[in-house]
Amino acid sequence: MVQLLLMNGLPVLSKPDIDIDALRAYRLGRVVEQMDNADVDLLVLFNPVSLRYAADWREYAVFQSRIQVFDLFVRRDGTMVLHGGYGVSSAANVEQRPSHALNCFDGGLDLEARAARFAADVQAATDRGARIAVEQANPCAVGALRDLGLRVIDAEPLMEAARYVKSAEEIQCLRHSIAVAEAAIGLMQGASEPGVTENELLALLHQVNIANDGEWIDARMLSSGPRTNPWYQMAIDREIAAGDFVAMDTDMIGPFGYCADISRTWVVGESPSEQQRELYRLAHAEITHNAMLLEPKRTFREVSENAFRQRQEFIAHRYTCLSHGVGMTDEYPKIVYRQDWENDGYDGEILPDTVMTVESFVGSDRGGPGVKLEDMYLVTSDGPQRLSTYPFEEALL
Repeated sequence: MVQLLLMNGLPVLSKPDIDIDALRAYRLGRVVEQMDNADVDLLVLFNPVSLRYAADWREYAVFQSRIQVFDLFVRRDGTMVLHGGYGVSSAANVEQRPSHALNCFDGGLDLEARAARFAADVQAATDRGARIAVEQANPCAVGALRDLGLRVIDAEPLMEAARYVKSAEEIQCLRHSIAVAEAAIGLMQGASEPGVTENELLALLHQVNIANDGEWIDARMLSSGPRTNPWYQMAIDREIAAGDFVAMDTDMIGPFGYCADISRTWVVGESPSEQQRELYRLAHAEITHNAMLLEPKRTFREVSENAFRQRQEFIAHRYTCLSHGVGMTDEYPKIVYRQDWENDGYDGEILPDTVMTVESFVGSDRGGPGVKLEDMYLVTSDGPQRLSTYPFEEALL
């Protein structure tokens, strides 16, 4: 039973007892396995999610996403060197050194000089002609590596492949993040009264996440009334009216750095209309149907081809995908609708111990409101197991 406290009106959940050492060892082992598979001698990571996954490094993550203060060298023996740490790393096998300052804020406008020093450190950590995997690096940094005779490949596919299959400890982290997000959704729904603004509701999600030692929210995905269709209209200071739909998507990077990606829609202050019920039922039918397709060994193309079919008036405003992976953030794979397969689809295989979402947005191209629903599922050898548990609206079904 999860203990739930109210601190200044915010729900605060007791943290689960997670074996952090086992969590870190599994993730680093997955990274090294991908390095071995790709015959990579050194992995150079900049993405803050990759830094958290490989080294459990959580400092300045949002800052790092646009100003590269830190870079992490991962060797094939599992030892790591972090350049640019402001504090003390909590991972015992990470050596810390000064930043390479591969950004104009820290290093000035002559990034090529900084890149040359960075490349020299990479070469010193490997043999000349070694195979290096690098992610999200400035072009001058990659150029400097190649000038030294190093063979450079993209590290992103390695990291996405590593993160695809989850350990038992990762599932614990995801369950806890989901519980925090669902506590926030309950608070938001309870506060959804005529006169409250979209921004005020969205602020509650941020507050609950931080109160529970979470990280950040990826997007401002909350809209109301006529702004619910089409989707992807970010929260503003609009006051919500009685009878409005409120539709939201958590996009929450929560405790332990793990994502809760859940969408819900509800009606404010009045009984739903028949139009609202129809849209909600269609969205619910779509995610329920598509969740049952998430079975081990099924291909992405098979999922796409067998997915729920909405009426023509809802096709133009469909969501960008029907399912995607989720772990520390939205992850590989992204499974698109059959209408998008030719341009955007790629094939692969659903594997056991992966976590996937099922998504639906139903809004007519003729106008009117829209409904966004999304749940998270663990793929097991016995089939999909629902992880998100926030109830659906009985009055709309």
